[in-house]
Amino acid sequence: MTLPLRRDALLKLKVESDLARAVEATARQRGQTTSEFVRQGVRAHLARHGVRLSPDDGPRTPPASPALARAA
Repeated sequence: MTLPLRRDALLKLKVESDLARAVEATARQRGQTTSEFVRQGVRAHLARHGVRLSPDDGPRTPPASPALARAA
């Protein structure tokens, strides 16, 4: 399990229920928290639009799922 990263700000969003469910399910499938999944997605989207941010201090790849860890 990875340790939570220190964050200086909290961003609140209101989204459609089906979008929230899809984000939560996809993050779970990738072995990530919803927050980390959304953070990485927003950073990637902003980078594609030329927004320069400080280097990402988060994990580069999602942690292995428990099922994959048992299979290894």
